[in-house]
Amino acid sequence: MHQIFLYARTLIIGALGGLVGYLLNFPLGWLVGAMLSTIPCAMVGVRVPTHWGLRSVMIGTIGLMAGAAFTPAIVNRAGEWAFSLAGVALYCVIIPAMGLFICLRLGKLDRPTAAFSAAPGGLSEILVLGPAYGADVRALSLVHGMRLAVILIIVPLVIVWVGTGNGPITMNRTIDFTLSMPLRDYAILGACLVVGIIGGRNIRLPGAHLTGPLLLSAVVHYFGLTASSPPQLFVIVAQIVIGTSVAQFFANTTIRQVLGGLMVGGGLTVVNLGIASIFALAFQTWLDIPFAAGLLALVPGGLPEMSLISIALGLDAAFVSLHHLFRVVMVLMFLPILVPLWVPKPESVPQPH
Repeated sequence: MHQIFLYARTLIIGALGGLVGYLLNFPLGWLVGAMLSTIPCAMVGVRVPTHWGLRSVMIGTIGLMAGAAFTPAIVNRAGEWAFSLAGVALYCVIIPAMGLFICLRLGKLDRPTAAFSAAPGGLSEILVLGPAYGADVRALSLVHGMRLAVILIIVPLVIVWVGTGNGPITMNRTIDFTLSMPLRDYAILGACLVVGIIGGRNIRLPGAHLTGPLLLSAVVHYFGLTASSPPQLFVIVAQIVIGTSVAQFFANTTIRQVLGGLMVGGGLTVVNLGIASIFALAFQTWLDIPFAAGLLALVPGGLPEMSLISIALGLDAAFVSLHHLFRVVMVLMFLPILVPLWVPKPESVPQPH
């Protein structure tokens, strides 16, 4: 019962912060407000846990929304994305190399912690693999948490300001509290959500809670079984839940630790955004891909989070989700292969005689 109270308190704090963010007209105000209202609580020792079952459902709901973008017209254009996917692959090579320099020189992190801190995504797997190579879990969590927080604040601002290439984006501030959708569509999307999460976990899909529902939603929308997407209210709830979940990275941290994480995470974010902007400009110039969509598809801010931003800002969620999924797959494929070449596992390190 006490745990339920803590979950409810977290959501209330996040919802109030999100409301302030919305009233201040901040891009993705519900998410940013929820995040900024719960992080200070976590820092001073107030427990603000997120119910991970609810988070999984909300991430799955984001997947349903992103999957709804996979219409026949979009799928028929997927072949045009080969060059932008190749760009993501090149981006994933450049970013860790520069990130290592920042983590080692600026952050003074040890080699194992620096290697996993510089990785462009795959946070859950990084927090599992990192300790096996002697990485500092607290430092990893703080660097990636700070990078995620900074990206979630800055990227929506940049995208709203820059726009799609035809001027700034005008955000729709109307809140639709109606849940009107045919029962048949609720049943179809609900089945995609449940089967997608369970099936995705069982076959170990990358980002299974999002990817499973996304794939099934893409199938039912492509074949015309439904044209519906979860109501707008679900987008707001998803923003609040995702925003409050970021606070976990800052639990019981000191100001000094946070400033250190900000220095490294902020440095990584500046580099990530700078290089992503160059690639996005190239996408816009040579591939006719809007700058905002290209930027959002490249920035390593998390598959659920970036998909949610694309949905909330009315960008091409199919394009953004597919490119982030490709990035996560690349990281998960090559990180376990490349890291051991540079950082031996502790047990394999020769002991002094």
